[in-house]
Amino acid sequence: MRPETRMLDSLCDRVAVLAARSAAKRDRQPAEGSAEDFKRRALGWLQLVATAGAAAVVFGSTVRAADEVSGLVTRTYTIVENTDLTGDVVCDVANNTPCFLFGAANVELRLNGFTITGKADAITGCGGTLIGGENGVATGGQRNVAVRGPGLIQRFRTHGVAVLASSDVRVQHLTASTNCGSGVFINATSFSTLVEGIVSVRNGSTGPGATCGGI
Repeated sequence: MRPETRMLDSLCDRVAVLAARSAAKRDRQPAEGSAEDFKRRALGWLQLVATAGAAAVVFGSTVRAADEVSGLVTRTYTIVENTDLTGDVVCDVANNTPCFLFGAANVELRLNGFTITGKADAITGCGGTLIGGENGVATGGQRNVAVRGPGLIQRFRTHGVAVLASSDVRVQHLTASTNCGSGVFINATSFSTLVEGIVSVRNGSTGPGATCGGI
């Protein structure tokens, strides 16, 4: 017998065996609607739910859901998860406190084209007087956090964005305007900060010893 014929016969035999096994398995299935059929289906659903639950646990440990903010903010908003602006924000927080403060590492604030506005004068900014600690966004010593535009941070009586005692911070694609200190301020105890695509307009103060604006 030629080798090709033997291979074809072997393949045909294998297909026949698999078909017979499939038919036998099908014959052993419980009748539809019977108690055994109900138990089989219920077990299948339980296995599906368990698998989905396990996946949720795995993904929940690595993926953070996004919070959403818009409108009037009357006390410092602490960022502990990824946060999206869904509208303009007006900050009327207590004096000497930031509008947004990072309270966890590895999260970001996304402006999505909206504006964050503080309490400084719309025309003169701070009128020559800084109010310490009144930043638009402060990193709060957290690592690997980000403030991402596009968007506008304006009229804060200290800095637009203050990177304070933090590392691996990203401040990207923002406009900072009419803030009394700097548009983006990075203190000496912060390291590996990426500042990219920032437009800084009319920031600074004429007060003695005050920051002169910019970045």
